[in-house]
Amino acid sequence: MNKGSYKAFIVEGASREKGIVENIIRVHFKNTEKYKIITLPAEQNIYMLWKMMKENDFETDIIEEVREYSIMAKQSLTGLTRNDFAEVFLFFDYDGHQRNLSEGEDGEAVLQQMLESFDNETENGKLYINYPMVEAVRDFVQGDCKAYTSCKWIISNLTEYKEKSGNNSKNTRINNYDFPKWREVINVFAMRVSCLFGQDVVMSYAEYTKVTPLDIYKRQKRYIELGEIFVLDAFSEFLLDYFSEKFWKKCVKSNSLKNKCGC
Repeated sequence: MNKGSYKAFIVEGASREKGIVENIIRVHFKNTEKYKIITLPAEQNIYMLWKMMKENDFETDIIEEVREYSIMAKQSLTGLTRNDFAEVFLFFDYDGHQRNLSEGEDGEAVLQQMLESFDNETENGKLYINYPMVEAVRDFVQGDCKAYTSCKWIISNLTEYKEKSGNNSKNTRINNYDFPKWREVINVFAMRVSCLFGQDVVMSYAEYTKVTPLDIYKRQKRYIELGEIFVLDAFSEFLLDYFSEKFWKKCVKSNSLKNKCGC
C-alpha cells in the first residue's frame, strides 16, 4: 500500500460495533484495490477518549491515542502512522449515563467539543454518534418513521434500551445485514432525520448534504434537556454522507413520514 492509502474506522467496542463496521465494509466497500480499511476498537467511550486527549492538550493524533489504549488496535497499527490514513471515521455511543468525567465536567459540553473537533475525515477524523447507543441500527420498522421501541427514549432508562430494541427479532442479526436490509435501515434513517429537523416530508438529498453530525447533536439537545434522546443510528448517517446522490436514490424510497411521532 502507498502512503495515505488506508482508511481507519475507529469504533467504541471490540465486539458488536466492530462486527457492524466489518459488515458495512463487506457490503458497501467491496472494491478496495486502491485502499485498505482497518477497523480499530478504541475500547473506551467518547468521554474517556476526550479525557485522554485533554491530558495531552489535544496535541496527540487520534491514531496514536487509540494505539496507546487498545492492545487490539496496537496490533492492527503495526508499522502504520496517521500519515498512512487518508480518512479516519469514529463511531461512538451517546452514553448519557457516562461516569468517566471528573466532578464539574459537563458531558454535553464534552460531546459538543468532540463533534466540533472531529468534523473532517481527512484531518482530525470525523465523528458519528449513535443515539442512544449502537443498538439503534436495529431499532426500526421497515418503511415507518417511528422506531420499533419509541421515537424517543428516556435517558434514565438507557440500561433497558439494549434489551427492548432486541425484541425486534426481524433486525437482530446486524452482522449479517445484506444490501436490501441496509436499504431498509437507511430509508428509515432518512425519514427519522427529516422528522428530527421538523420536516413534514422526507428531505431531499441536497437538503441532507447540509446536515452535519454537530447539527444533529444540536437538535438532539432539545430532547436531552427534557431527559430524552431521539433514536438515530450513526452508521446510516455515515453511509449517506460517504456515498453519492446515486446511493441516496437507491436507498431512500419514502417521501412521506408514516406514523410521524410529533417530534
